[in-house]
Amino acid sequence: MTRQTESDDGIDIDQLTRRGLLAGTGAAGLAGLAGCFGGGDGTTSSGGGNTDGDVTSTDAPEPKTLQVRTWGEGLEVEINRRILTNYAESAPGVKKIEYAQTPFEQYSQKLQTQFAGGNEPDVFYLISDDAPKFMRNGALLNLNQYVRDASDYNLDGIYDEMLEAFSYNGNIYGIPKDISPVGFFHNTAHLEAAGVEPPKTWSEIRSAAEAVKSNTDVEYPMVFQSQPRNTLVQLIWQNGGRVLTEDLSECVVGSSEAIEALTFLNDMIEDGLAGLLGSDIQGTWSAPALGKEQTTMMMTGAWTIGALKSDYSSVYETTDVSMPKPSGGTKATIVFTTAWSASAGTKVEPQAAGLVKALTSKEGMWQWAKTGNALPARPALLEKDFYNDRPLLKNLGELGEIGRPFLFGPQTSTVLSTLMTEAEATLTGDKSPDKAMKDAERQINNAL
Repeated sequence: MTRQTESDDGIDIDQLTRRGLLAGTGAAGLAGLAGCFGGGDGTTSSGGGNTDGDVTSTDAPEPKTLQVRTWGEGLEVEINRRILTNYAESAPGVKKIEYAQTPFEQYSQKLQTQFAGGNEPDVFYLISDDAPKFMRNGALLNLNQYVRDASDYNLDGIYDEMLEAFSYNGNIYGIPKDISPVGFFHNTAHLEAAGVEPPKTWSEIRSAAEAVKSNTDVEYPMVFQSQPRNTLVQLIWQNGGRVLTEDLSECVVGSSEAIEALTFLNDMIEDGLAGLLGSDIQGTWSAPALGKEQTTMMMTGAWTIGALKSDYSSVYETTDVSMPKPSGGTKATIVFTTAWSASAGTKVEPQAAGLVKALTSKEGMWQWAKTGNALPARPALLEKDFYNDRPLLKNLGELGEIGRPFLFGPQTSTVLSTLMTEAEATLTGDKSPDKAMKDAERQINNAL
């Protein structure tokens, strides 16, 4: 099954965050990888092309070969290759790393097919959507003995919620390599022109939208998709509701808290304070909608920042990010994350676990985060000087503190598809919020 992760921007979030990951990385960034995992005396060679290649060290004791697979293209593949070269040079017992990449759209199915055939890679990207079924099927290497209380690894430096996405029955099966929180992006110039402060609560969002509509030329002060994946779920959480019970056995989106969240969005639409992307406004995702000043406020993530900075620099300078909540509610937002994991069937277990540790250590993780289009799963990295002149990125990264993985067990895709279809029925005028959410609850429980 091809994995689809559609955002309120109408695009594939993980495809954008990873494919755009290295858009701003030049030769200096690549050179910075040289000391990432320590030095080595052996020579290395890399295979040609963008799809695979061998990384070799000639002096590793008891040499082993590691198979590594990721998605990606272009510079992401090149940086992965260089990181793996450094590891092969310095890691005891590793002679060669055979690295291959698969286009994002084909990656999930390819990985499942490899596991089914018993020829899966030793180490690989694992998106949080896929983690539950892989963990429950016993397909992944239990990393506990390598990372818990390890003298050479700081597990405590990673966001607990993100690590939980790759944990099952007290065992760790993947380490997050980066995160993509969703934040409330807002144009401070619009708000200033309307005479209001950036909103801190849902009611202030509505008041700010009313002021913007009355005092500026912005027709739709807030926008989201008709299937508001990046907007509805965290509103449910903030309002004290849940999508599934804690043990994932029952859907509870028919609750008053969940209905109130959808009602808030629907009322914004009905009162002309919000519009739907690609329908009410021309923009189909966040960067042009914000950049062309078609809207003032929306929920989006790091994939928007690079496009704003490069294509709409004046709006980028007036954009900030935060996360309002209902009065008396809970601070929460959605976070997308991907881990490095290893196969339970690997025949080079110590070396595979060592590679996962190296890639997700503080120094290894920084090789991704310093590109500016990825955010670290280690909050301490946000304190680096790099972020002093990148307040938008830093503020978004700090939302990781209140983030929750966008994950609802092995049937995540079914749960989200059903919930979003019913929400769309409300936002396009076909169902009341109460009926839509209760219908979603019934259908999801039938599936569960």
